[in-house]
Amino acid sequence: MGSEEIILQSLWAFVGLHENYLNSMTSRYDQGIIPNVTEFLSENWAIAMYHEWFGDFCLRMRQSVQGMQDVQMVLEKAFETTKNGEGITRDQMEEFKKYVDPNTTRVIQDETLEFIKTNMNHLPMYYIPGKEFS
Repeated sequence: MGSEEIILQSLWAFVGLHENYLNSMTSRYDQGIIPNVTEFLSENWAIAMYHEWFGDFCLRMRQSVQGMQDVQMVLEKAFETTKNGEGITRDQMEEFKKYVDPNTTRVIQDETLEFIKTNMNHLPMYYIPGKEFS
């Protein structure tokens, strides 16, 4: 897992997040791709999740997409798949993604970029494409 000291308070940022937020950490660890979890969670890609407003960002994101028909359909399919107590496999997740409208994907991308732009003073390691941010 790693030999570095872990600041327990930092781990609270991950409570309740789906594994996909953590770059598929579980399966990558099981495959031996991630030998040191502490180091992995300290990499630049993870910094945004430690930001104090990341939870608010996730809530806003959920609220903006939850009423969309494609998202509702995916949620219904996920509910049906998991009602017997089993989780969703990666293959099923890939299948669900096919039902997501490109406009929904764009909303998620735009909201994510806006979060990074707004908090760029704390997240300088993220590249924002385009001249509109210069």
